Amino acid sequence: MNESTHNHPASDYDEPPRRRSRFGGWLVLLLGLGATVSLVGSFPFWGGRSFVFLLFFVLLFPATVIAALMRWWPQRDAQKVGDGIDWRRRLHLSAAGLAIAATVSLLLGIAWFGTAAGTMLTVAGTMLLPPVVILLLLTFSTRRERGTLAESMLDPGEEVVYQAQVHWGVFLPTIGVITVILLLTLAPLGTIGYGVATVLYLIVLPGTAAHALSIFFNTELEVTQNQMAAATGLIVRTFRVLDRDDIQAVGVYQGWLGKLFGYGRMSFICRDGFGFKVPGIVDPEGVRKILSTR
Repeated sequence: MNESTHNHPASDYDEPPRRRSRFGGWLVLLLGLGATVSLVGSFPFWGGRSFVFLLFFVLLFPATVIAALMRWWPQRDAQKVGDGIDWRRRLHLSAAGLAIAATVSLLLGIAWFGTAAGTMLTVAGTMLLPPVVILLLLTFSTRRERGTLAESMLDPGEEVVYQAQVHWGVFLPTIGVITVILLLTLAPLGTIGYGVATVLYLIVLPGTAAHALSIFFNTELEVTQNQMAAATGLIVRTFRVLDRDDIQAVGVYQGWLGKLFGYGRMSFICRDGFGFKVPGIVDPEGVRKILSTR
């Protein structure tokens, strides 16, 4: 009986298994040690010095958890994954690590309530909440590959003649809030400055960031020969498909930032009186001209 053999290129199967570098393990240990030293170092001090140590803990503790997840989270070594963990997986692991760090800090802070460690951990967990919200929203916003609305919503044979882009300027209000928070924190304004900065950080910053992420990652506007399709919304996505002949009026609003950077909000009024808005569009005047010509 003849035995059949299959010869395969050595490059496909003889590649040695990937080994996790020792540097990754040492990095996790060093970050964990730094987080511990920062937390303990905040105990004997008050005021600014204690806040500096606490700030280092807020940075190092989530970094420790994220680095640990990046290193030890199960990977499918049998599959070729390019240069390692793809960006979506890194984003998901970062969001998970930050959420774990915030949860652990708050739970331990509540458990040790009344002690120096409990107070510092509670404050640290509270400080981590806005970044957790923002990163989770970013993860949710990028959960899917963006295609074209024409592929799934428009009539067969419709060719996209213009696909509008969303401008990065939608993040300028968020950047402005972060700048004000830093100025209030660093300026010698005392308790009033810290109080206003805390309100902005815990309430205003997550709100502006959620609004900007919703616009930037989930707003779409496409124009074909005969139709227009638009999609908006983060948690609840709203899709609209209109015949261009049904669009009665197109309005453009640009604030001073929009005029400076070239973006704005477009308003559409349909023949039946229904209206809707699409924010953050690059060159909205150009889009209006395209819709007005056939």
